[in-house]
Amino acid sequence: MKQLAIILSLLLITFTACEKDQEMVKVLPTEQVKAPVLAAHNMITVNKSNYSDNTVFTWQTADFGAPTTTEYSLYAALDGKEPALITSAFGDSLSVSLLVISKVLYQSGIRLDYPVDVKFHIVASINSTYGTVQSAPITVNVTVGSDVPLYPDAIYMIGQDFGSWDWNNSGVVEMTPVHSHDGQFWCVRYFRVGQGFKWCTVKDWKGDFYSLGTDAGFTTADGNAFVPADGFYSVYVDYTTNTITIEPAQVFGMGDCFGGWNTGQYPFTANGTVMKITTTATGELRIYATSSAAQGVDWWQMEFVILNDEIEYRGKGDDQTRVSVDAGKTITLDFNAGTGKIE
Repeated sequence: MKQLAIILSLLLITFTACEKDQEMVKVLPTEQVKAPVLAAHNMITVNKSNYSDNTVFTWQTADFGAPTTTEYSLYAALDGKEPALITSAFGDSLSVSLLVISKVLYQSGIRLDYPVDVKFHIVASINSTYGTVQSAPITVNVTVGSDVPLYPDAIYMIGQDFGSWDWNNSGVVEMTPVHSHDGQFWCVRYFRVGQGFKWCTVKDWKGDFYSLGTDAGFTTADGNAFVPADGFYSVYVDYTTNTITIEPAQVFGMGDCFGGWNTGQYPFTANGTVMKITTTATGELRIYATSSAAQGVDWWQMEFVILNDEIEYRGKGDDQTRVSVDAGKTITLDFNAGTGKIE
């Protein structure tokens, strides 16, 4: 009995301690939380001379009724547009790059070289359990110059066939930048009809899109893009014209192992969900893709090669490691798996 009493006492102490812990993190209902107050901000002008500078936003912190760490996320919205996330921080201020702000506003459709009223607000949150609380917006007059480098650093494509809608899945496509052409990205993949997909500049549901304004070769519905039939397609995203072009893929061999160095002469052909070509001589293996949207783009600016059984894209890099092959070798490309074979 004495041992049982000790156990019961320990359980009571543990339960009481847990109750006290729960009381310590108890927060107010959302409607009673004191919202943060974003301070007034000066006019923002961004141009070639200052886009690498930062500007600082400050605010009065939110009060959730308990001393706890709070995250603050800064959003910006053009008139009639959905607010776009700029960045997040802890504390009562945030130093943010003028270039980051400019890129977010550009992707929201801001008119360049023209003063535009932009509404900024912050959202305070502890975690998903307790919800969020938002500040009242402030209006800041912003001018973004056309001499600012506004294009995103990366584009990702996600869909049922490209990562199963999970940004952490390795199947999510990182599109390849076009060499020497800022703001232009491409990829080749096998698509299935009826399977939606879309894009984002980060691997997250923050600023995802299914159109840049002009769509060529695909349809959109319910916030997703769709191809007209199963098959290999090239995707070309061009921020310089706000156009996305999807068309049947054009992939070619180049070099002595195929017979010469003329563009458009040695096409790969589809074989199920892979593409193939056979070499005709011994020589250096070079491969590239092209698109009708790739105006002024040379073949090597969309080049790739097979290294260690993987497709390696040149992107904006220098010449790749050279690969020599013999005549009669079959080159097989599985773009969705990211693999290649020389057999």
